Amino acid sequence: MPCHRRRNQHHRRGVATAELAICLPIVIAICVATIDICSAMFLRESLTIAAYEGARVGAPKGGTNELARVRVLQLLDERNINYDPDEVVTISGDSFENADTMEHVTVTVRAPAAGNLISATQFFNNKTIEAQVTLRKEYANTND
Repeated sequence: MPCHRRRNQHHRRGVATAELAICLPIVIAICVATIDICSAMFLRESLTIAAYEGARVGAPKGGTNELARVRVLQLLDERNINYDPDEVVTISGDSFENADTMEHVTVTVRAPAAGNLISATQFFNNKTIEAQVTLRKEYANTND
């Protein structure tokens, strides 16, 4: 009997090693993918907050595109988000300067995934993540 148990224990160790060799890469891949997706979600949420804050600054009477852009860049800098200064903020519809009362103005904020995500996997590599917020202009700007 003791000899038979030893053979089973050695055989079991071999099976455990094979299971580890198969399962460990899968578990590591799942962990890295989870980290990558979570950091992409955080980046998108940060862009949404920046777009909202920019639109919130531009929507009141006297609000301008430049005020909205400055607020967006300020928030992105506070969160250490890398961005291309020429393409980070787009204001569509009527601009905040020209919008009439209750007209929609959309602020879109873009940032590259590369350099902003924790891990550099191929899924988000060379992608741009964007968020947009639409608010109504509270009151039209006057020339007074």
